[in-house]
Amino acid sequence: MLNITLNRRIVADGWRRVSGSLVDLLYPPECCWCSHEIDNSTRLCDPCRKLFISDYYRCQKCATPLPTVLPNADCVRCRDAKWQFSRVVTLSPYRGEIRKAIILMKKPPFEILRRALADLLADRLAVEQILPSSSSTAASVGPAPVLVPVPYHWTHNFSAATDTSVRLARFIGSATGVPVANRIIRRTRKTAKQGMLSWSERKANVRHAFEIRSAESLNGRHVLLVDDVLTSGTTAAEISRL
Repeated sequence: MLNITLNRRIVADGWRRVSGSLVDLLYPPECCWCSHEIDNSTRLCDPCRKLFISDYYRCQKCATPLPTVLPNADCVRCRDAKWQFSRVVTLSPYRGEIRKAIILMKKPPFEILRRALADLLADRLAVEQILPSSSSTAASVGPAPVLVPVPYHWTHNFSAATDTSVRLARFIGSATGVPVANRIIRRTRKTAKQGMLSWSERKANVRHAFEIRSAESLNGRHVLLVDDVLTSGTTAAEISRL
């Protein structure tokens, strides 16, 4: 039975490769943003990758864009807010093509675009050395890191929008091998959209809007909180406070 199972797997793997090649021949892979033909191992062409990744001058902690004449190790916004998260990793400021992509990414048909942007975030984590390298030992890095998506309220299930943060976290987890804990945090009440509120109203909007389940499972772990957009930072700050 073991030999038969292995042979079936070999045949199945071979058939998938052949069928995939036939599909690529009939329908050449396209960039999910500009539709230009690309290599099968990617989802974005190089020019579009560059559209979504910006090495802009930013605060080293909250990633707020800063004038180059200001030091980026201690911006006024961070100093006043006293964030309890240690760092923000982002692709680009929320404007231009990345803004258009994020708006589309919230819609169910754009699964490939969500995966492409998640791949870029996974690459960014590697470039900025956020995750321990594969050569690190368990003794040196401690408990494994975990990806935690910012949760929606349960009523979100009745809307047409996708649970973007969960999808992003899952795709990042697939690319990095980091486990996803999407039930650790629960949104206990429905909140107004942060983008529709003034900066002073946003903190009150999310205060006490979340709770942590099984908090002990996070003890000593490096938590990567995943969301599609960070504007004022108040949602990330509230969950980090918990």
